[in-house]
Amino acid sequence: MEKSLENKKFLFLKNLAGKINSSVEMNQILQEAVSGLIDILKLQCASATLWNEKTKKVTHQIASGAIEKLKILHDFDQQVMEALRKQIHMDSIYVTLDIEGGHSAFCFPVKMNGHKVGLIAGLAEGYRNLSQEAELFEAVSHQLGIAFAKSSLWEGKIEGEIQENLIKSERLKAIIETAVTINHEVNNPLAAVLGYVQLILSKSENLDSDTIQKLKKIETGALRIKEVTNRLLKIVEPVIVKYAGEVRMVDLQQSKTKENET
Repeated sequence: MEKSLENKKFLFLKNLAGKINSSVEMNQILQEAVSGLIDILKLQCASATLWNEKTKKVTHQIASGAIEKLKILHDFDQQVMEALRKQIHMDSIYVTLDIEGGHSAFCFPVKMNGHKVGLIAGLAEGYRNLSQEAELFEAVSHQLGIAFAKSSLWEGKIEGEIQENLIKSERLKAIIETAVTINHEVNNPLAAVLGYVQLILSKSENLDSDTIQKLKKIETGALRIKEVTNRLLKIVEPVIVKYAGEVRMVDLQQSKTKENET
């Protein structure tokens, strides 16, 4: 059975974070981001670019997808890139292009410590409202910002404690944005499931004891999921632990939240 779209997004962000927290090269991380966006959003092509914040020179650029469409995307994101590197006050861009039957395109900046140091871009066939995927683009953007902070590309080369704090800040942003997405996409249908279960349990006199116990387990599980997503939203100081191999995860019990912050 094919994974749901939201589940695919979650696994994509999880795998991307795993690569960033391991020793994977920057090009591989960018390729992972580009390929994931193409697959999840059914894009015809996509690209990811990073440049040196001080010199404005491109350091890494990865593009993938239909060759005949890459030229359209290249012409589009080159114009956006030029504007961003001049520090023009512009953020995400969503446009429709009346080319070859119509296309939709997006550009979303990659930020590092408030500086625009790159962008992710993509092209889809037809007229689509890609702004609906803004949460996904922002989550990917912050993940790449974390990778950028850990790389040696940034000429500022922030050292020691400042660099560590910067990485922590970007990691927290990525966690919060992922949590917001999960909270929105999971808790909404979860509320319906919980509501129906509790409604059925309110009429338990018509149910046998085995069915009641199973429904109570569903209720407990649903409440636990809700508790986890809400706790993710309250994290102010994440504790990252190894999960399996090079993959890491947030330890919800050890992480400091708004409730236990001192």
